[in-house]
Amino acid sequence: MKRRIIKKFEMIKRKMVLCLMLLGLTAINMGFTAQTEEISEEKPKIEETSTNEATAIAVDENGQIKLSQEDELIKEFTAVVENSLKEDLTATVEEPFAENSTVEVIEERPPENVVETSRGYETYSQVMGMEATAYLPTDGSAEGITAMGIPATYGIVAVDPDIIPLGTRVYIPGYGEALAADTGGAIYGYRIDLCMEDYWQAMDFGRRTVTVFVLK
Repeated sequence: MKRRIIKKFEMIKRKMVLCLMLLGLTAINMGFTAQTEEISEEKPKIEETSTNEATAIAVDENGQIKLSQEDELIKEFTAVVENSLKEDLTATVEEPFAENSTVEVIEERPPENVVETSRGYETYSQVMGMEATAYLPTDGSAEGITAMGIPATYGIVAVDPDIIPLGTRVYIPGYGEALAADTGGAIYGYRIDLCMEDYWQAMDFGRRTVTVFVLK
């Protein structure tokens, strides 16, 4: 590709040199013609005219100023060279893009060991299936205080500390993020008890198998 671009610029350079040579020859020819006409003209005397008189300019039928044959030739030649240079430059610039027009689309994939929560992606260290039940804040104690000494409320779960240590953050699809802060006599092994807000919510949840993500 680099060689092709260099070759294009070499062709442009040659055309520009040729243009300059032709313009030089044309200028020399015009000077020689003017000098010859000056020598051949033999007029007895040229009457002086007032500097205020307007110089006559050749105008065509459409009101356009007529150019001499040499000026017409230079104008046409310049237009041809400009168009040729413009086409070469356009082809040189557009050619690399045409060859590499295929754009590879890369799918974004979430990082490994993450789970999407209501607060975005969270990294987890362990995932396990557990049997889940529901309980009310006053089921453990009349005061509604958990084994960690904090109030039991929605988002608090009771676990077996040998499986999930107290103070661990977990995520349970369908329930949300929770804190393992309580225990229970019937909660051992791969069992988990989810604290609900009211009786009907606990009854509606019942007993089911859930996936528990242990968050980092």
